[in-house]
Order: sequence, then C-alpha cells, then structure tokens
Amino acid sequence: MPTTTKRERTRRHLLAIGRELMAEAGTAVTASDVVVAAEVSNGTFYNHFVDLDDFVQEVARQTFLAIAEAASADTAGTDPAWRFAVTSTRILDAAVQDPTWGRLLLQLARSGLSRRSELRGLRADLRAGRRAGRFVHGDDRITVDLVSGTIVATIGRIVRDDVGRRHIPEVVGRLLMVLGLPDVEARNVASAALRDVRAGGREMAGSNA
Repeated sequence: MPTTTKRERTRRHLLAIGRELMAEAGTAVTASDVVVAAEVSNGTFYNHFVDLDDFVQEVARQTFLAIAEAASADTAGTDPAWRFAVTSTRILDAAVQDPTWGRLLLQLARSGLSRRSELRGLRADLRAGRRAGRFVHGDDRITVDLVSGTIVATIGRIVRDDVGRRHIPEVVGRLLMVLGLPDVEARNVASAALRDVRAGGREMAGSNA
C-alpha cells in the first residue's frame, strides 16, 4: 500500500478539522479556529495553504472528490447511465444536506469547474456511456460544460431557494434525456438514484430499468 508522508497526513488532518468546523459554524470559521482545533501552529497552517480562502476552497474540492470517488467505487461495473445518475444525485444531495458546502462549491466553480480534475469521474461516465451506446454525447467540451453548468446552477438554487431533494431527480432525469436516454427510462433512473441515496447506497442498479 502507498505510504503517506507526515506532511500529507498533516494536510489531511487540517482539511478534516476544517470540514468539521465548517459543518458547525459555516464560513465564519477562521484560520485561528482551525489551528486551535487541529493543535498545530500558525506556521504549519500557512505551510500548507496560502490563506484562509485557499484552505476553504481545498475543503470544498476534497469533499467534492470524496463524494464523486465514493459514488464511482460503489457503482463500478454497472450501467454508465446509472453511474452518472448516482454520482450527480449524491453531489446535489450533499448540497441539500450541507448548504455551507454547497456555497463553497459555488465559489470553487467560479474558476471553471468543467475544466477541473474534480469532474474526472463524471467525464469517465460520459465516455463510457457514449462507448456503450447509452449516450449520444460523450465527454466533449460542450457536453461537459452543460453537465457541470447544470449541476452548479442546481446547487445555487438549492442553497438559495431551499428546494430540497424533490428537485434533484427532475434535474438528473433531464440531463439523462439530453444525453440520449428515452424520457421514461431517464426519469426512472433518476428516481432510482435518489432512492439509492435515501437507502444509503443499497438500491440495486437493476431497479432503474
């Protein structure tokens, strides 16, 4: 197994502490709060992050990656349309469950989310769906911009208008339709993906048919 250095462990520890603090206090968290809770020096914090904004963006980025990677692992080997739906649904549901994270992700998106490595899982699902004949579009720039833009816009509506989970399958279903799934199947897959989230990942991929 790959080993981690002390520097990497410290960085992960700081990010984990930051995530916990922001879940409780939102964006009111300061660098001093993180330093005290993590039991490190100010110098250690600034050895890893340029400033608090850099730290906050990295917390948002790592959380996004963790959600996407867990969804990819949980749905490995299944229908690409199902994988896409589950990943998209989990990302959107995370903003419902934690609006602070949703706001942080919106800040991150201003630097061009569709061009960032955070979307590699969704891009892989788009490619796989195109190869399998499930999608009519793959991971070309226009499609990736459409998908990422829709996800970001939906997160904005979630944190601004408090629309809750009910809006998620409508958005994911519409994306699946645009990608090429028949309307009824797209809605069924999207609804099953939300059930999967509610069931803690126990929904069977085959139930989306």
